Amino acid sequence: MLKLENVTFLYTPTRGIKSASLIVEPGEVIGVVGGNGVGKSTLLGLIAAALVPQSGKVTLSLAEMGGRMRRLQSDIGIGYRRYVGYLTESAPVYGELSVKHYLAFRARLHGVGLFRLRRRVNEAMTRCGLMTYKKESIANLSLGLQRRVALAEALLTTPAVLVLDDPFVGIDAAQRSSMAEIIKDVSTRAHVFISGHDPILLKACCTRFILIDNAQIVADNLDADTAMARLLPNAPQQKADA
Repeated sequence: MLKLENVTFLYTPTRGIKSASLIVEPGEVIGVVGGNGVGKSTLLGLIAAALVPQSGKVTLSLAEMGGRMRRLQSDIGIGYRRYVGYLTESAPVYGELSVKHYLAFRARLHGVGLFRLRRRVNEAMTRCGLMTYKKESIANLSLGLQRRVALAEALLTTPAVLVLDDPFVGIDAAQRSSMAEIIKDVSTRAHVFISGHDPILLKACCTRFILIDNAQIVADNLDADTAMARLLPNAPQQKADA
């Protein structure tokens, strides 16, 4: 279980996120929706432990052998971060490296040991459809393939928390459909959070939605139709790619 308790991180009195409380169970895919600049990326950064709460706390509870629960807090040590996969909106990558070498490099930074390194990298490349491109320099790949490399990086640690900030930006319909299937597969064992601007794909992937406005969670546990109506009240209905 992932729990946010009155989490606040403000850049200004009205910019950031304040007093956010949320409980998410494994297997849930949470769509984080709202207008531009309302606090979506700040909330995702806090969940991913890229930001440290100014107040409140983010806690991940994991079941261990013997029925015990291990509780990890995002702002204490590196334990929590080891269980997080994070795809940022910009998804920075080192273009001069090949796909395989980049993922191996990032896996080491994430603390993956040498014994597991090759298997984890191959699993991530296979899952994201990158084996054909493993020797290609990232700079020579399309934007859509670069996003898939960034997603593969987020999956290297087999995360218990997967945070995806606008994962579908800049990729074509076939790749969006493929990424949606990957997200559904990962969600069987992880807490997944997605923000973005494609209502059709969000609706296809997410099991539940939260709405953010004015740096606050103003609605929780929304179904897809209600969330889309709140987000895009005048948007035409389309057929989902995934």
